[in-house]
Amino acid sequence: MKKDRSGTGPSPLGPALARFAQRLEEDGYPKSTRGGYLAICRKFAGYLSRRRIAPADLRDDHVDGFLVRETAGRKLGEGGRLGRRFRRRPIMLLLEQLRADVIVPRPAEPPDALGPGLAEYLAFLRHHRGLSGRTVGRQRLHVSRLLTHLGVHTDDDLARITIDRIDGYLVHASRGLRRQSMGSVCASIRGFLGHLHMRGVLRSDLRAQVSTPRVYALEDMPRAVPWSDVERTLAAIDRSTELGCRDHAMLALVAYCGLRASDVAALRLEDIDWRRDTIHAPRPKSAASDDVPLIPAVGEALVAYLGRRPAVPYGEVFLKVYAPIRPVRDRLISQRARWYLQCAGVKAARLGSHTLRHSLAVELLQRGHPLKTIGDVLGHGHPQATFIYTKADVAHLREVALGVEEIAP
Repeated sequence: MKKDRSGTGPSPLGPALARFAQRLEEDGYPKSTRGGYLAICRKFAGYLSRRRIAPADLRDDHVDGFLVRETAGRKLGEGGRLGRRFRRRPIMLLLEQLRADVIVPRPAEPPDALGPGLAEYLAFLRHHRGLSGRTVGRQRLHVSRLLTHLGVHTDDDLARITIDRIDGYLVHASRGLRRQSMGSVCASIRGFLGHLHMRGVLRSDLRAQVSTPRVYALEDMPRAVPWSDVERTLAAIDRSTELGCRDHAMLALVAYCGLRASDVAALRLEDIDWRRDTIHAPRPKSAASDDVPLIPAVGEALVAYLGRRPAVPYGEVFLKVYAPIRPVRDRLISQRARWYLQCAGVKAARLGSHTLRHSLAVELLQRGHPLKTIGDVLGHGHPQATFIYTKADVAHLREVALGVEEIAP
């Protein structure tokens, strides 16, 4: 057990601090950072011991009290604010571990923290409709924004929702959103209103009165750029660093194998079959998986990255480079793709990982591959999802376009 600096006795957090030190090392924190974080957490443990605060009674206001005391009189920003911010980070990491180990209880969430009726609706989506966590999260975002805008706090407030108030919110929410995005917002609200009517909270079913913006099939153009721009972007990545090796391997999987950013983020070490030159690619969007050929360029990129990959207990292939080391998320992959495309001077309306994926589809189409093959490469579940790429094959479209003299008057 660790001794408290005041000499009042052993700290009850001693064993937890030892585990915390090991966790910081596993998460890739530098030695100097680990030493600073542990010093702050030991002071916090001594603070709790002197005040006889048991771990089971630990609350966030105890953290605030320690930070105010520790930074009192220090000239680190206004009122020691910078000092408190610097010291709060390691303590919150320690609390995260203590709560995971059930040493410190998690703060109770207020029953209406999600808004009235929303928690029950989200549970209905998860358990009865079987929607994915990502879809449920999107519904939670849209509905919670509606409830906040309408000032709904109780079931009685829910019963007083009118279509005029909903229309007012939709006008407010539509600013800056494309029709496809507004369609998602409207669909979420329609589902929530239907659930309220089914529960008897709303006397009338308002779903039919929430109109969804009309979106036409295949109305968009693919986010494709010339294949030479894709190759130039990948070639410009600095692979002399761990960051560059990781990014090059991630984007190679998107550009050469047609994987989505979410597919790459979900890829695990055991999904790569080196003997058969195959990648067992997970497809989180469709809750399926496909076998994708491991082409030489992608294999070389993966080997270069895996030789630098940190030895941490995570099965995912791609990890953050800076501590805390965790598996990457699909948003980071898209952000890195956008950054490299911009650095290479590629011009397009929207840049990201889908730019590389769409460019591959158009390149395969121009090389004469059938749509069925392209759809299989991209992991499309329906042939119609692949039809949009025919619009980007401008060279072939020009060949079949009618001349002015051929158009009947």
